[in-house]
Amino acid sequence: MKLTYIYKIKPSPEQVTVMETWILMLRRHYNYALGQRFDWLRLTRCQIDRCSLVSEPTLGYSRQVSWL
Repeated sequence: MKLTYIYKIKPSPEQVTVMETWILMLRRHYNYALGQRFDWLRLTRCQIDRCSLVSEPTLGYSRQVSWL
């Protein structure tokens, strides 16, 4: 007895174009946000004996989502 079903997507050529466009935009947005985090880490990096004792704000996923 089969308990699950497997469906295969068969998009039309127009749907394929739309899906590829969305994937491209999502990939660019993710890479841009990741680059922002790397730039922030590079700019705020300090030597271990010279870091401030006051907590610095972090640039993470949750902060970037709030900016959207």
